[in-house]
Amino acid sequence: MAILGMGILLISLLLGYWAFAIGVALAASVAWFFYRWQMAAVVNAEGLPPRKATNKLVARSLIRFIVFLGMIGLSSMGGEIFFFGVATGLLLQIMAYIGQAFFIIRGKEG
Repeated sequence: MAILGMGILLISLLLGYWAFAIGVALAASVAWFFYRWQMAAVVNAEGLPPRKATNKLVARSLIRFIVFLGMIGLSSMGGEIFFFGVATGLLLQIMAYIGQAFFIIRGKEG
């Protein structure tokens, strides 16, 4: 997630799309925070019973979803390029999930 985000950020800066780069940097940092926060709930380091752990995960997912929707809504006021930068930054989290799923699947097969 970090490597892909830095690559997108660097390319957009080299091409002169400052608003896009700022949107990516802002959203990617927020997405990274929520990604780590979500993974902490999945690990269940507190040793909660399954029902409480699931409730905690669902609550965190809803909070993340509301924050992401708010960011997308507010970014639309910053212009089209900034909006797409924020959307790209938020989608980096999904790329991280896809990468994890790929490595899990690959590990089980090989």
